[in-house]
Amino acid sequence: MHEAERGDTVRRIARSGDPDRALAVLFAPRGTRADLLTLYAFNVELARVAEQVNEPDLGAIRLKWWREAIERAAKGEATGHPVADALGEMLNRRGLPRHRIDALIDARTFDVETGIMPDRASLEAYLRDTAGALLALGAECLGVSGASLEPAASQAGLAYGLTGLMRALPVHAASGRVYLPIDALASHGTSPEAVLAGRTEPGLLAMLAELRETARDALNQARRHIVQLENAEIAFLPLSLVDPYLAALGKSGRDPLRDIAGINPLYRLWRMARWRP
Repeated sequence: MHEAERGDTVRRIARSGDPDRALAVLFAPRGTRADLLTLYAFNVELARVAEQVNEPDLGAIRLKWWREAIERAAKGEATGHPVADALGEMLNRRGLPRHRIDALIDARTFDVETGIMPDRASLEAYLRDTAGALLALGAECLGVSGASLEPAASQAGLAYGLTGLMRALPVHAASGRVYLPIDALASHGTSPEAVLAGRTEPGLLAMLAELRETARDALNQARRHIVQLENAEIAFLPLSLVDPYLAALGKSGRDPLRDIAGINPLYRLWRMARWRP
């Protein structure tokens, strides 16, 4: 596949599978946009593995393929997959830390093997290694560094990732996955079984209200770390959508197991243009 064709494919995957992060790329320096879209397309492809397979072993094989493909691509070998080839070339050129890529792949094991989040600690680790790692990689693509990067990415990943999981609750439940922790559900008198059965119980509503506050607290903590980093605003621009999504998630009368909370596309653009940490 020619480089131009590969770039078009990567952009299409990122924009169709992750429109919010892809929109944020418009505000990044021109020379970094293709690399950011490559990261986001890679994340989309990993997230899709659980949707493409119906057996844990097949999912594990697919994740292993991604790990090996990226290793080959980083050495200059063609894998035949445009996203893997683009990511391998970009990692080699920019010297990004491979442990973050490994964390992204490892975390997706939950999607294909477990599907039911056991506790809060596991959820926070999952979000740190998915949304958090992706934010950190994007920041490093943009040249952001410093002692505050790790805590900024961790808290930002919790805020952004938790908001995304609550928005995707109907989709995940329909596919047999529950990312709401069992211990938190139990403490509110409900269960994963109730979620999978489509029962919007009072305990679920109470728990989701609690998680919205957790996301807001994480967002505030992330902002305190981001302001200590130089030129980090663009790297964390997707955070501009957390507050409006949380407001949409908390609307009265909304059924969290059937309605996916959204915001106006033009408003999304406006929020990004005006956002400051």
